[in-house]
Amino acid sequence: MLLKEIKGIGPKTLKELNNEGIFNAKDLILSFPKDYLIFEHNPNKLLDGNTYLEGVVDSSISYFKYKKNVFAFSFYLKYDNTRLKMNIFSNIYVGIKIKQGDYIGVYGKYNNIKKVFNIKRLFLNNVGAKIECDYKYKNIINSKVSSIISEIINEYSFEETLPQELINKYRLLNIKDYIYLSHFPKSSNDVKEILRRRKYEEFYWYSLSLSYIRYKRKALAKPKRVIDTNLLTDIIAKLPYPLTIDQNKTIIDIINDLKSDYPMNRLVQGDVGCGKTIIAIISSLLMVKAGFQVAMLAPTEVLAIQEYEEFNKILNGYDINISLLTSSVKKNEYDKIINSLNNGTINVIIGTHSLLNDKVSFNNLGLAIIDEQHRFGVNQRLKLVNKYENVDSMFFSATPIPRTLGLTFFKDLDISSIKTMPANRKKVITKIIPFNKLNSLFKSIDNHLLLNEKCYVVVPIIENDEDDIMDIFECENLFKNKFINRRIGILHGKMKNDDKNRILDDFKNGLLDILISTTVIEVGVNIKEATMMIIMNSERFGISTLHQLRGRVGRGDKESYCMLVSDDIENPRLKALEMTSDGFEIAEMDYSLRGPGDYLGLNQSGFNSLEYASFSDDIKILECARDDSSMLINKYISGEIKSKKFDYLIEREIEIDKIN
Repeated sequence: MLLKEIKGIGPKTLKELNNEGIFNAKDLILSFPKDYLIFEHNPNKLLDGNTYLEGVVDSSISYFKYKKNVFAFSFYLKYDNTRLKMNIFSNIYVGIKIKQGDYIGVYGKYNNIKKVFNIKRLFLNNVGAKIECDYKYKNIINSKVSSIISEIINEYSFEETLPQELINKYRLLNIKDYIYLSHFPKSSNDVKEILRRRKYEEFYWYSLSLSYIRYKRKALAKPKRVIDTNLLTDIIAKLPYPLTIDQNKTIIDIINDLKSDYPMNRLVQGDVGCGKTIIAIISSLLMVKAGFQVAMLAPTEVLAIQEYEEFNKILNGYDINISLLTSSVKKNEYDKIINSLNNGTINVIIGTHSLLNDKVSFNNLGLAIIDEQHRFGVNQRLKLVNKYENVDSMFFSATPIPRTLGLTFFKDLDISSIKTMPANRKKVITKIIPFNKLNSLFKSIDNHLLLNEKCYVVVPIIENDEDDIMDIFECENLFKNKFINRRIGILHGKMKNDDKNRILDDFKNGLLDILISTTVIEVGVNIKEATMMIIMNSERFGISTLHQLRGRVGRGDKESYCMLVSDDIENPRLKALEMTSDGFEIAEMDYSLRGPGDYLGLNQSGFNSLEYASFSDDIKILECARDDSSMLINKYISGEIKSKKFDYLIEREIEIDKIN
C-alpha cells in the first residue's frame, strides 16, 4: 500500500517521508528507531555514559546568559543519599519551572573530571521508568504517524525473514512481535530482545551474503596451472639472501592456490620491509612459465619503478619480458605496450592506475597482484581482478584495512602472514612528542645527522591557513632556522614528476640531509641511511598511513626512530603506534576504532551496512550468525530454504559485479 493511500498522512508528511525514501506501508513500518532512550533510575550506572537519575532539587537555581536566548542553569540534585551538581543549557523558562524541593528526573552524562552532571533531558512531570524511540526522522514520525504505524502492523501479514529453526534455537522474537515492539517497547527487557534479534539478523544476512560470495568463487573452474617446482628451487637458490620461514610458508600457500581448481583470493600481510616483493617475483615467474600473463598494480610511480627494477634484477636470465606502465610513459611507447599486452609478448606488466585504463587488455591474464592494497578503493582493486574470468588475485598490505580484516574473519580472503623480518633488521622505536618538546627533538636529530644518517620530516598538508596545523613551507622555515648548515629539500604531490625524482635522488645520493615531505613518500622509498622519521601533526593521519611512514626508516642495520609530533598525546591511533609495530595488531586496533567497512559495498571503513550491530561489541552474536550462515548456505542455493531476501542478495551481488 502506497503512503498516499493511507488515511491520516497529509501532503506535507507524505513529501517528508518520500524525501527519506519511505514510499509505502512496508517502508514505514521497517523504518525502525535508530536508538532507544531508556529512562530507568539506576544510580550505580552514573559513569556508564548517558544515565537517567531521579531526585529532589536540593538548592536554589543559579544561572547566567550563555548566548542569545540560551542560559546556563546550575543546581544540586539529591538522590539516594548522594548530592550532585547539575548543569543544563536551555531557555529562561527552565529556571522558572524548576524549584527547590521539586522531585524531577534528569537524563544526561556525568563529567568525572569536572564532577558535574550535564543534563540533556529534563523531566518535571510524569517522572518514572519510560522508554522513548529515537527515530532518524524524529521530526516526521510524530504521535499521529506512530498511531498509523500501529494500525498498519495490526492489519499487515508478515513473512518471516529468518529460518524458524534459528528463531527456535536462540528464542528470538517472531517477526510480528519483533516489528511491533521495535516501535512500541514497554520495558528495558523489550529493548534487549529487540536488539538481540536485530543484531543477529543483520549479522546473519551479512555473513550469508559473504558465504554466497565464497561459494560462488569456489564454484568457478579455472584453467589448469602447471607449476614447475624445479624452477622454484632454481630461483630460490640464486637469491642473494635466504628466505625467512614465513616467506617460504607463504610461497607454499600461493603454489597450492595456483594449483587449485578455483581462483586464488589471498592477502599477503607483513610489515614494511619484510620481503613481500620477492613473493610477487617468484609467483610471477611460476605463472609466466605456466603460460599466463601477470599484472602488478602499485599506488605510486615511485613504487612501480622500484618494483620494475627489482623484477628485472631478480628475473634476469629467465627470458621474461617485463614492462612498466605509468602516466609518464610517452604515447608512442604507451601504444606499443598496449599492443604487446594484447598479443601476449609482454609477460609481466607493472604499473600504477594507468593499468586500470579501459584500453589495457591482456592476451591471457592469469595473476593480478595489488600492492599496498589499502591505497586503492574497492572499485579500483576489483576492476583489475574482475576484468577477466578466473584470474588468481593476490593482495599485499603492511596494514590490512578494516574491510580486509572483516573479510578475513569471514574467510572470504585466505591469508598469509610474514612476521619474521630479514636478518639485522631492528625494530623502529616510536614515541609521541608534544610540540613544546621540539627543542630536545632537534638536538636528537642533529646527533643522528652528525653520524651521516638522514632524516624525513612529514607534514599533513602543502599549504594551510589554520593555526594549529603545520604546512610544508612553515615546516621548511622552522627546520632551516634550526639547522642552518644542513641541506634541506622539500617534496610534495603538486611538483612535477621529474622534480620529485630529482629531489629523491639527491636525498638518496647524499646531497640532502633532511627531506621535508607530504605523504608522497609513504610507499616505494627505500633509503637505508634514513634513521629518523618525524611526523608533524601526526594526529591528522590515519593509522595505516602512520605505519607506512614509519616503515620508511629502519631499512638498514642501524637503530631507527619514528617521532609522532602532536599535542594530542592521548590519541588512540598514536598510542597504538607507540605500543606495537605489528601490522595485524595495528589493523585490529584500527578495526575497533573505525569499523570494518562495508564488505559488500564500496566503502573502506565505517559501519555503512550495519546500523545496530557492532563488530567489536557483539562478537558472540557475530560468531553465531557466521556459523549458522555457513551451515545453511547450501540449503538456500538448492532451494530447500526459500527466501525473498536471499534472492535479493544474489541480485545485489550481480549488480555489484556489473558496477565493477
